[in-house]
Amino acid sequence: MEAVTVRLVRRTKTPVIGLLLLALCGAVAAAWSSDAWKPAPSAIAPASSEVAKRLQMLWVLAELSGERKFSSAITVQGSFLAEEGLAAEVDRWRREAGIMSTLDPRQERGRKVYRGTYNTAPYQGDVLLFQENDGRIYYTVKLSAEAKGGMARTAEEAERLLRQLGEAKIGADWNATVRAATGASLTDGFAAAEKALAEWGTAVPLDRYEDDRTISVTYETDYMGAGVAMKGRQANLQVAAHEDRERGETRLSFGTPLIAGEY
Repeated sequence: MEAVTVRLVRRTKTPVIGLLLLALCGAVAAAWSSDAWKPAPSAIAPASSEVAKRLQMLWVLAELSGERKFSSAITVQGSFLAEEGLAAEVDRWRREAGIMSTLDPRQERGRKVYRGTYNTAPYQGDVLLFQENDGRIYYTVKLSAEAKGGMARTAEEAERLLRQLGEAKIGADWNATVRAATGASLTDGFAAAEKALAEWGTAVPLDRYEDDRTISVTYETDYMGAGVAMKGRQANLQVAAHEDRERGETRLSFGTPLIAGEY
């Protein structure tokens, strides 16, 4: 079977183009409804998966706004109730997650944690587990990449982790962030990001933070999927611009449902 490429299509206000797109979408939907076009099950998450689609959209927004230093990060995180000792539970979690790398114990801020790293050519995975006083073990897996190919592989790995941890009845959630840099000023850089958002659909601002170096706005959009509750709506996209005066550039961050980590 030939590979099917999923392309993102910008919104347009031109009626004729809109009608053409509707016709094309109908043709594609009809084709996919046929059994002949249904993809076979795969051990790797398909390119059209939810994580991949949303991460790809973040990357597109970054490319429309930024100029260089493109990178992406997906964090898979969750918690579960410990039934045995911490060491045994960490080892069980590692097996259920399908992570072969060892996780080493260490003391951080008076707490015992387990950390580990697994590297592939296109991305890096950083693992952290620790136990809280409530008896639950909390974990994060951060998948980082510096190129577009690595971005696609991190989406596949995130889908694999979510699937395997879900099958093991271990709670899991995720967020993703794509970053870029531009030589534009803080206000111009953020304006470019907002223009990119508007090209793809409706983005309703829900929350805004601003100081002399940072602008951050959280939105509910009609194209970024599920979000988190905020002010009676669903926040599913956060955009931030941070002026790095030492490097003479503005960093742009696009996150779904929210940005994880620093801007």
